[in-house]
Amino acid sequence: MKYEIKNLVLVVALSAMAVAITPLLAEEEIADAITDVNSDAITATDIGAVDASLVNNASAEATENIATTGTLIEIGNTTAEETTIVVRTTDATGQTEDVTLEVPTANTTLTTDANVKADLSDWISGDQVTFTAKKFLNSGALQAKKITNRSFKKGEKGVNGWVKEIRADKNEIDVTWGKNIYTLNLAEAKIVAGAKNPATINDLLVGDRVRVRVIDDKDGNPATWKAKIVVVLRRGNDLFMRVTRWVIPAKITSIPTDLTLPTIIEAEILPSKFYQKGDANNLVGAPGDKIYINIDNNTQLARRFLGKSLLSEMSVDDTIRVIGRRDETTGYINAKFIKNESIQVLGVAQRLGQITAIDATAKTATITILPEKANRETVLLKTTDKTKILRNNEKAGISDLVVGDIIKTRGVYNRNQRSVESKIINVVSQTKIETIKEKIQTLRNKIKDLKQK
Repeated sequence: MKYEIKNLVLVVALSAMAVAITPLLAEEEIADAITDVNSDAITATDIGAVDASLVNNASAEATENIATTGTLIEIGNTTAEETTIVVRTTDATGQTEDVTLEVPTANTTLTTDANVKADLSDWISGDQVTFTAKKFLNSGALQAKKITNRSFKKGEKGVNGWVKEIRADKNEIDVTWGKNIYTLNLAEAKIVAGAKNPATINDLLVGDRVRVRVIDDKDGNPATWKAKIVVVLRRGNDLFMRVTRWVIPAKITSIPTDLTLPTIIEAEILPSKFYQKGDANNLVGAPGDKIYINIDNNTQLARRFLGKSLLSEMSVDDTIRVIGRRDETTGYINAKFIKNESIQVLGVAQRLGQITAIDATAKTATITILPEKANRETVLLKTTDKTKILRNNEKAGISDLVVGDIIKTRGVYNRNQRSVESKIINVVSQTKIETIKEKIQTLRNKIKDLKQK
């Protein structure tokens, strides 16, 4: 009887591709006007909701349980408190969809096809899996309850490690993990080495980081196995099994004044259970790092618990949760889904303008609305001790505002007084706006070039 192999845990990035929202809202087109940065108050009609009170009074996101089967496409960090896998599902019409399944490692049951306890570090892209999950109906997030790997059969085991020696004449490789060395026979194995699929033993190199699925070769030696599948995960600094989809909790640090799509926002990565320090496969960044997020007409925006969100509602310092795919050429995230944890209730006004007067004693500021096509409307901003004022993403006060500053505010608009009771005032960084403008133009040029091809 062979001993249980100690598995090397593959540290992969926190990742995910977005899933489609199953909204509790009316399916209707949203007018272009509400994407304007200035609005008196976002209404239920603006976001396609059937009942404003349902949106305003929501205290939790509705969920339902689902079960489905698909093909494993990507595996996230298997040693973090929470990880993700991407599963490609196929509907009755043959249409495929890549869904992100969030896996709380301590609370998710993982099994093989033989209903034996399993480890994600032994699973391989291409495996067939069946899962049950809790689906969050506003955001479309999926949280796994149980995942069964149908491709991981009875008697199979996983070997992870680095190739120490290759004997092509014998179809053998030695794989090392810690102090253990395992000899694997590759005579009947399927081999994948980067873009080479199928590959052969001659495509492997000493030092390759591999994941192997093996079966007993019946020789009684606990250090020798018969390989069924060999996958090269990494070769030096080259990641062969790159994780391209990501789930990123973040805080908005800059948002453009022109909301024409496609556009880009800047955000700071926040700490999360998906992140683990030292993850060599993390291509996005660590908490505190800045990222750029591409937003287009296909990006789905949602409020915290119920209802769609609008880009015009979003502000610097908002907490968001982004699901998307990393653009390998720029490193930016192409957002499929953004959930704004800071937005829920309706009736909040937005104003973008330039400060023309400040009364620090009265705690007010007067702004002229931008852009100029807004008929140069003048609005009075009223603040209190609870108003959040930000300059350069840091807390500030009314005395830190300067005539000429361009600001964006969110609050309650009084039409008769032409005033806003501001909940937040953000001084727009001209440097960041110019930087984002350049990046947005590059993005739009790229899209234009693709359309012309």
